[in-house]
Amino acid sequence: MNLNHLKAFEKLIQVKSFQEAARQLSVSQPAITLRIQALEEHFKTKLVKRTGEGVQLTSQGEVIYRRIKEILKLWEDLEAQFLGGEPVGKLVIGASTIPSEYILPKIIKNFKSTYPDVDFSMKISGSKDVVDWLKHRSVDVAITGEPPITPLLYTKPIVSENLSIIAPIEFIEEDIKQFRDLFDAEWILREKNSDTRSSLEKTIESLGFSTELMKIVGELGSTEAVIAAVEAGLGITVVSSYAAERAAKSGRVKIITLKDFQVTRNFYFSCLEENKNFPVISAFLSFIEDSYKVHN
Repeated sequence: MNLNHLKAFEKLIQVKSFQEAARQLSVSQPAITLRIQALEEHFKTKLVKRTGEGVQLTSQGEVIYRRIKEILKLWEDLEAQFLGGEPVGKLVIGASTIPSEYILPKIIKNFKSTYPDVDFSMKISGSKDVVDWLKHRSVDVAITGEPPITPLLYTKPIVSENLSIIAPIEFIEEDIKQFRDLFDAEWILREKNSDTRSSLEKTIESLGFSTELMKIVGELGSTEAVIAAVEAGLGITVVSSYAAERAAKSGRVKIITLKDFQVTRNFYFSCLEENKNFPVISAFLSFIEDSYKVHN
């Protein structure tokens, strides 16, 4: 059994004529007849009957016809998804915390407006977990901090951001001139495996210091939890500039700007190397890149 048999059956029922079905499929009428006979032999039942109003389905043929239409539609969707044409189907995104909260919602909304036949779901965790999901095909694409270099993955930087120091509103900053002046303050940090924590530690090392000099009084598992702790007066911290600006704008915290603390990091788009040309994946990457070209 092959798709040509199914397509011949579908076309025959649509046009109700062996001759017209053959013409539209660019084959001979005997070829259509043979394909219908092959289907009837396979299912061991009569599928069509000739009437004065043209070819009609038998009762058994009606059941099989409905299923064949579903099969052909699924096949058409698969070809569109993997071989070209407008992106369709479902895209499963894995994202680390900051992209999931501050970058992707608007991107997804605008992409959905352009490609309404694409549906989304999102899984959120730390960058390491997200990349592992991608390698194990639990997600289609990943938006994270810097991923590991591996031939399995196709990776591109898509947007950069700064890290910002935030403090409680009542924090006195007049005597704070350099980053080292903050070592006497109490710190609330993200957990050790987070991208934000890693970027902070690298920056402190580049300044010739160590995190051991910091008074770390708490480690929390999300950006919002850290901001809430700072707002409550438990200490100061470093977070994404996206998150810092939103919290400062709402009057929850203040941002401390220091000349010797300039931390920029990239967020990356990743997919499996073998899948980078799938229409929905390549369209999503192009859309992100175009969005940030306009933004910048």
